Amino acid sequence: MVLEDAGSLLLRLAVGWLFLMGAWGSVKDQGARDFTTSETALVFKWRPRLFAYTGIAMMGLGGLSIVLGVFPRLGALALTVFLFGGAMIHFAKRRQLVAYQQQIETALTGDDARQARATLRALTDAGVMGHFTAGLKNYALAGATAYLVLAGARAPMLIGVGPDGTWQGLLTWF
Repeated sequence: MVLEDAGSLLLRLAVGWLFLMGAWGSVKDQGARDFTTSETALVFKWRPRLFAYTGIAMMGLGGLSIVLGVFPRLGALALTVFLFGGAMIHFAKRRQLVAYQQQIETALTGDDARQARATLRALTDAGVMGHFTAGLKNYALAGATAYLVLAGARAPMLIGVGPDGTWQGLLTWF
């Protein structure tokens, strides 16, 4: 295995594992599935459950595809598409947090209202910045998955189309 093959495998394992864990975290119980659907509904208002479950499938199947090397270009393409939708959700979540802050601030009255408003602003700012950086992370990961789409996975893989357009992988030996 040459150094480039090792680097490609490391990239595939790291990115694939990240998405497999994300898919698992999104389906592990009813609360996780409901949360994923409600977050998805911020952007995909028509049939949010359909879009949420499609996104989970893209994460899981795309992650497996690139980890195992089973048509990894297709798996990476699915993840690239997923990442742009995910970034849109993170940016929508930022707007939602600001709206929540404004709703809560108007309800705060009394002697402790000033301190409570300052605390609320600090919490909102942390959430807004967290979702901003998470959206940027999605764009950065889209660069890594787009690389896998364009350059193709290198050995070792089970089956796929290599950068030169030929069938490659362990399953082509049979």
